Amino acid sequence: MNLNSSREYPLILIADDDQSTRILLRLILKKDGYQVIEVENGRECLSAWQKHQPDMILLDAMMPVMDGFECCQQLNEIANNLDIPVLMITGLNDKESVDRAFAVGATDYITKPIHPPVLRQRLARILKAAKAEAALKQSEAKLLEQNNRLQAELNQAADYVGSLLPQPLTEKINIEQHFAPSAQLGGDIFDYYWVDPNHLVIYLLDVAGHGVRSALLSISVLNILRSQSLYNTDFYEPWTVLTELNRTFQMNETGDNYFTIWYGVISLSEREIVYASAGHPPGILVNRNNQDIKYLDNNNIPIGMLDDYPFEQNFYSISKDDNLYILSDGVYEIPQIDGKIWGFDNLVRLIQKYQDNNNFNLAKVWQFVKKQHKDKVLDDDFSLLKITF
Repeated sequence: MNLNSSREYPLILIADDDQSTRILLRLILKKDGYQVIEVENGRECLSAWQKHQPDMILLDAMMPVMDGFECCQQLNEIANNLDIPVLMITGLNDKESVDRAFAVGATDYITKPIHPPVLRQRLARILKAAKAEAALKQSEAKLLEQNNRLQAELNQAADYVGSLLPQPLTEKINIEQHFAPSAQLGGDIFDYYWVDPNHLVIYLLDVAGHGVRSALLSISVLNILRSQSLYNTDFYEPWTVLTELNRTFQMNETGDNYFTIWYGVISLSEREIVYASAGHPPGILVNRNNQDIKYLDNNNIPIGMLDDYPFEQNFYSISKDDNLYILSDGVYEIPQIDGKIWGFDNLVRLIQKYQDNNNFNLAKVWQFVKKQHKDKVLDDDFSLLKITF
C-alpha cells in the first residue's frame, strides 16, 4: 500500500452496515487523530476506495449487498498489485471464517464486540507495517531507477569502447577479433597498428575491476599508446613500453588502477615477434600443420604494482603456418553449473579442435563459450584476437 504522504493524518475507510458500530469506530478513530470515511456495504466500499485511496480499511465481514469477504477479494483484484491494509471485523470467531478472511487478502482480523485498546493496537501495528512497506517499495523503485540509469551509462561506455577498437586487418597479416563487453563493462581494450611498413604493434590489456572507472583507464592507456606519447620509450621494444606504463599508472591506495597487458611487435622481414606480458594470459601460438603449441609469456607482474619493477621481454620466430591468439581471462574464466571454472586448458583444446576447420572463425569460439556460461550475462569482458601469419 502506498500511503498518501500528503495527508497529515491517515485516512481510514469504515465499511459496516451497523450504524452503532460505525459510530463507535468513528469516535475511537477521530479521538486518535485519524480521518474517517463511512460506507454501509461492500459495493460502496469499492467505490469509496477508488475515489479516496484510503490508507486502511476496517471491513465488516457480514454485510448486505456485498459482504466483506467478496469486497476484500475484489479490492485486491482491482488494486493493481497494491497491498491494501484491511482489518476484517467479524462476529465470527471460528477457524473457517478466519482462514477465509486471510484467503481473500485481509491483513488481520478483529472480533466483535470491539475493544478499543485492541483496535488501537491492531491499527497502529498494521499502519506502521504498511508505512514501512511503502518506504521499502519507494526505495526499491529509486534503486531500480538508479540501476537502469547506470546500466544505460555502461551501455554507452561499452559502445564508445567498441568504437575505438581497430577494424580487422587483411593486408600483410590477417587479424580477426571478437569483443563482447560484460553487463558491468570490464576494462578490456586492444589495438594494433603499423609503426612502419615492416613492424606491427599488437596489444591487449585488461584493467582490474568493472564499470566506467575501469573503462576510462583502459581508454587512457589506448590513447597514450596509439599517439605514442610515452616518454623514454622505444615502441619497438616491449619492455620499455611496459616500464613506462608502469611508471605512469601506479595502483592507488584502494588497490585500483592496475592492469595486465600483453604487448608484442611483429617484424615481417625477420619473421619474428618480440613480446612482453605483464600478469596477462599468455599468447597462444599454434602451428596449423602439426598443431604444436607455444605459450608466449613472461613472469612479469601487472602494471601498477611496483614502480621500479624490471620488466623483461622475449623473442620467438614465426612461420607462415602459425596462428597467434591473444586474449583476456574473460574468454576462459567461465563458471560452470558444478561451480568449477571452464579454464584456460579447455580453451586451448577448443582452439586445437577448430584449427583443422577451414571455416573456423572467432565467432564460433564466442558461441561455444556462451553455451558454457551458466548465466546468460557475462561476468567479464570477452576479448579474443587471432593473428594469422
